[in-house]
Amino acid sequence: MEKVWDELKKIEAQAEQIRSEAQERAKKIVLLAKQDSEKLIENSKTYSEAESRKRYSKAIEIANLDRSTQLEANDKAIDDLKTKAEKHMDKAVHAVLNAVIEDS
Repeated sequence: MEKVWDELKKIEAQAEQIRSEAQERAKKIVLLAKQDSEKLIENSKTYSEAESRKRYSKAIEIANLDRSTQLEANDKAIDDLKTKAEKHMDKAVHAVLNAVIEDS
């Protein structure tokens, strides 16, 4: 009977050893998981900041292109209006002169 008790004590000691090792491994796994998640969060922040800067730069580039296109269209419209005004300038001068002469 004593051999059975000794054997049970050995088995119990081994079980305690296994449980203790399992707890240590679990703690290490949790610590590694926490470190990995912190790295992932930091990487996500870095990536999102870079993506944000990239999108901001692209938006500025598009806005500048749109502005340039609009300025070119405005310059063309101004030139067209000047051309039309110049074409009608002679008529306007004659009309003013005629009006002045008739009033005199």
